[in-house]
Amino acid sequence: MFHKVVYLNFISFLITNKLWLLAGFLLALSSSFGQTFFISIFAVEIMSSFNLSNSDWGSIYASGTLMAAAVMIYTGGLVDDYKTRNISFLVLGILALAMVSMATVSSIAGLIVTIFLLRLMGQGMSTHLAQIAMSRWFSRYRGRALAIANLGYSLGESFIPMFFVGFLLFLPWRSIWLFSAVFPVIVAVAIFFTLRSERSPNSFKEDKITLGLGMRHWSRSQVLKSSIFWLAVPGLLGLSAFGTVLFFQQVNYSNLKGWEHLSLVKTYPLFTLIAVGISFLSGWLIDKYGAIKMIGFYQIPAIFGFYMFSICETLLGFSIGLIFFAITAGSNNIIPNAFWAECFGTAHLGRIKSLAGGVMVIGSALGPLISGYLIDLNIDLNSQYLACCLYFIFSSFLLLLATRKGLISI
Repeated sequence: MFHKVVYLNFISFLITNKLWLLAGFLLALSSSFGQTFFISIFAVEIMSSFNLSNSDWGSIYASGTLMAAAVMIYTGGLVDDYKTRNISFLVLGILALAMVSMATVSSIAGLIVTIFLLRLMGQGMSTHLAQIAMSRWFSRYRGRALAIANLGYSLGESFIPMFFVGFLLFLPWRSIWLFSAVFPVIVAVAIFFTLRSERSPNSFKEDKITLGLGMRHWSRSQVLKSSIFWLAVPGLLGLSAFGTVLFFQQVNYSNLKGWEHLSLVKTYPLFTLIAVGISFLSGWLIDKYGAIKMIGFYQIPAIFGFYMFSICETLLGFSIGLIFFAITAGSNNIIPNAFWAECFGTAHLGRIKSLAGGVMVIGSALGPLISGYLIDLNIDLNSQYLACCLYFIFSSFLLLLATRKGLISI
């Protein structure tokens, strides 16, 4: 009977809030085109077209991504001042132009600018908009709303690589980018015209603005002085860096293991299945217990995941590692985002989250850069992934300290 009531409440929640939830889902899905798992599909073609080595391509990717991280810290605060529908139209429009640019770019400088725009508007702002909107529009059911929005990212991460690797078998890589640019345009128009009555920061339908620790609203400068934020930074940085490397180096990794690239990406739906399930479980647990109690534990499965990536010799072993990593990845877009809202409130959440988003974007830049140089130095991915295990042990310890400090401050 209890499960039936929960199910009916969830369905009622979906129906009542379908427009807002759909907007978050589509924004997260649109971010796919600026994510590493999409761009890296074309790594071989890009390196061949511009005559780049692994370290060259990693440096270009890192340069564009680091610039995106720097700009993100400032542009992320726009969501505190303007409605999501208006910013989404601008962000997705620029994302579409960046995709067209990738289809036509002919110089190294142009490639860096294109990567910058893809990373800023795709991985950065599209994801940021989805997460902030869900965190701000919902309080009682914040975890579930974040999980539903994150479903867009998870589906993109799973199925887009599989489809587009297949498209590369019979379509030029630049044509694929050109055709794909239509999608964010459609989403931008859809969000702009369907969210005319969106829940703006000054007009909430469900809840009032949520207070943070100490029953106050934290400013960005106050957050920067908080030890809780800095204890969480290594976890944000490392997960972004190593998760990016896993997808960025998918071609190198499959070659190292002696597997076909298409066979490797066919395992991604398993990753999505587990990640989506964990997302909704994390959302339910957050709504019940709070994110502060959970933040210290969510990266522990990644330790076992990267250990399996290092030692496995078969796709079955890789799939086991993928299951472990999916547990961490599935909760990553849920637990940290709810954590910021619980710790620091929602009044300045856009500016606060842009700090965390900037750290994650920096991580996604450093990961491929360092990994590419290590490969050129003949330090293969098996050794690199073993080092990742040690890092996640360290970051999990710091996150447990953040949990302790957060609970003491409540």
